[in-house]
Amino acid sequence: MKGSSPPLDCRLRSNYALWKSKNATAIEKILLKNILKASEKMTLYFHFTGGIDDMSILKVKQLKKYYGSEENLTKALDGLDLSIEKGEFVAIVGASGSGKSTMGRVLCGLLKPDSGEAILDGVSVYASRAGRRNLQNKLSVVFQDYTTSANPRFRVKDIIGEGLTVRERREGGRLERKKEMAALLELVGLPADFAGRFPHELSGGQLQRVCIARAVACKPEVILFDEAISSLDAHTQVQVMDLLRDLKEKLGLTYVFITHDLTSITYLCDDVLFLYQGRVTEYLPVSRISETKDEYARRLLESIVVFDTETSEVD
Repeated sequence: MKGSSPPLDCRLRSNYALWKSKNATAIEKILLKNILKASEKMTLYFHFTGGIDDMSILKVKQLKKYYGSEENLTKALDGLDLSIEKGEFVAIVGASGSGKSTMGRVLCGLLKPDSGEAILDGVSVYASRAGRRNLQNKLSVVFQDYTTSANPRFRVKDIIGEGLTVRERREGGRLERKKEMAALLELVGLPADFAGRFPHELSGGQLQRVCIARAVACKPEVILFDEAISSLDAHTQVQVMDLLRDLKEKLGLTYVFITHDLTSITYLCDDVLFLYQGRVTEYLPVSRISETKDEYARRLLESIVVFDTETSEVD
């Protein structure tokens, strides 16, 4: 019966208590999560008590967003379901028109869905003002076009300061901005004296690092990257991807990575979700990406990878 917890052994209880505590590091939480998920008893516990919701930082339920008239209807999102757990790095992949950008705008609060629900850390995003405030406090976004997402009249300290303002409002106090600014610039691999520069005085990679620092400044739990590295050159892309992995480990973040670049997801992500015509066609670990049986996913993969499907002859 829902609400009644089946008995759990002491070790399992201990692991679950440590996972829920604030004392466990990000790495410990990930390891404990895998232990708990592997346990048949804990799976039953989640099933009967709804405890699995505690492990999901971001969920969408039957999300729908349509454009156009009844005669010419475009189903950008058509009953989308998704659950992302704390500490995961999930890629959302699809061709142009698959619905991935619409999904990104819905998740970050820029576009209200026609129906369905987006839930961040247990709070519905669009159901109330509290949901929007929760979104502002816990989710940050890094966009593809760093030149338009940073005010050209702002200095770097003002751009990053936008994130610090969100944090000050949430915590109800003033921060030591100069100290925080220097720490954030160091965190993204930039010198402290960059704080006084304007966007046009930075390279593309440097400006995107500033945008990442702004996203991290408010201490979010989730960062959504909307094609965030696709406009950078190949060498800079690798540098920024290394930075993202480093930040995720240091800060215990959850990443949602919207992209059309399949090469980058194999370098970065834990899991990959394929979108086609507003629906999820495949969702699997990146380590098993070559095992997909989904026709659409294989077509995308085969555009960059040739699978060896023939059995080698033995001499």
